[in-house]
Amino acid sequence: MRTFKESTMIRTLTASSWKMITSALLVAAIVGGASRAMRAASTDGSDDRGNTSVAARLGGFPGILAFLDRFVVPAEVADPVVGPFFVPNIKEPAGDIEQCLAMLLDHDLGGSSPHFGAILADGHQCRSSMSNIHRGFGIPDFVIDRFIAIVGEQAAMVGVADSDIQEVAKVLDSYRGGVRNK
Repeated sequence: MRTFKESTMIRTLTASSWKMITSALLVAAIVGGASRAMRAASTDGSDDRGNTSVAARLGGFPGILAFLDRFVVPAEVADPVVGPFFVPNIKEPAGDIEQCLAMLLDHDLGGSSPHFGAILADGHQCRSSMSNIHRGFGIPDFVIDRFIAIVGEQAAMVGVADSDIQEVAKVLDSYRGGVRNK
């Protein structure tokens, strides 16, 4: 149940940002706190299959998704540098982008998620071309830098190890060419 303050805030948001924030709040409420999901990995940093990857230390796909939904999406949308590039351009159903990005990060950080092409419960297919996904956004390098920095700031805030934050930043930066100025 929303409080009066939450209801008032929601009415003032644009349709695109409303969908993203509502999705983030709903998934965060269902999944629970990201830090709790991230702690789901065993104390030695491995998952239930003995995987000791960065992805496993972050809680695998569920931990990464909870982190994106609860912390990263609201911070990116609210950021005066990043928000204007993404909020008006979001055409995907709420939650699809976060799920696809969580799978991509899980995969690239050593987890078991498919890299590209996964079909989500609502029928959305995660795409393989960052150039196609970001075409028309005209995103300059400084916005990509800020996007990556926000992910790192939020990860540090929930206690992710500096070395793992650096690995996440490397993965995100590896997609810069497909995102920049398309």
